[in-house]
Amino acid sequence: MSPESDPNEPLLLQGARFNVHRMTLTGDDGQQYQREVIRHPGAVVLLPILDDGRVVMIENTRPTVGETLLELPAGTREPNEDAAVTASRELIEETGYSASSFELMHQFYSAPGICDELMHLYRATGLVAGDPQREATEAIINRIATRQEIVQWIGSGKIRDAKTLVGLYAFLTSA
Repeated sequence: MSPESDPNEPLLLQGARFNVHRMTLTGDDGQQYQREVIRHPGAVVLLPILDDGRVVMIENTRPTVGETLLELPAGTREPNEDAAVTASRELIEETGYSASSFELMHQFYSAPGICDELMHLYRATGLVAGDPQREATEAIINRIATRQEIVQWIGSGKIRDAKTLVGLYAFLTSA
């Protein structure tokens, strides 16, 4: 049974990209506890690697935190959309690059204490530059990074986005 139709998990907020439900849990003490949970269709994060080994990253202005963050491109899946389709679409939208190959590297939960968003990390190779198709509210600038720059930025705390750290650690530890 999906959360949308589960009478034990009522809908509190229906949003454009996710919904918020109330979940009832029974504790070890036998008491019932209510928690709000975000139900999310899932997302992708991309590790776009140029032929020379550099990584295509983005500077993304995030009004939610009031900062411009250094990130890997990413995006939310449409309902029932295959993650590989989302990966191809989001790479073009955010960076302008298209890829001839997408390899699923990992799947991970973004914040499992409050949300069921499952992220799919894809390595994108065979990149060809093009024009981005960014959404009207996206303030994004492409940033090309070397392995050495990535190590320096992680070490200095310059990269503060969790999905980006996961993707870059996967990049740094892969052959």
